[in-house]
Amino acid sequence: MTLLGPTVALLLALFGLIVMVAVPIKVGAHLAQAKRRGILWCALAAVVGLLAGHFAARLIGGYIGSALAAFLGFIIAIRYLLGTSLAGALGLTIIALGVALLGFWLLAQFWFAGATPEHGWTI
Repeated sequence: MTLLGPTVALLLALFGLIVMVAVPIKVGAHLAQAKRRGILWCALAAVVGLLAGHFAARLIGGYIGSALAAFLGFIIAIRYLLGTSLAGALGLTIIALGVALLGFWLLAQFWFAGATPEHGWTI
């Protein structure tokens, strides 16, 4: 057990993941010449993109596949939140999802995600 407790530690890890995804989106937003390039806008785009992807997968995933629906939901969220072109949103989505997968893998490697109290909290 840590001093912060498992819930606070997990929330800190998830916040770190959001920041880790928001920074590459910010760099990509500058390259794509987005209208809104601030770190808060990029973090919001990452969070809303994940939520939009989840809802798109739930709504139309049965028709086109959950992964494709989630990908399209993320593209639409980034396009409208950051004010990019469709090609820019596609590039930012690929960057964001790649970094998010790497982040999830790193969190799992260091027991931040999926750890149970029986196995011990190592945060």
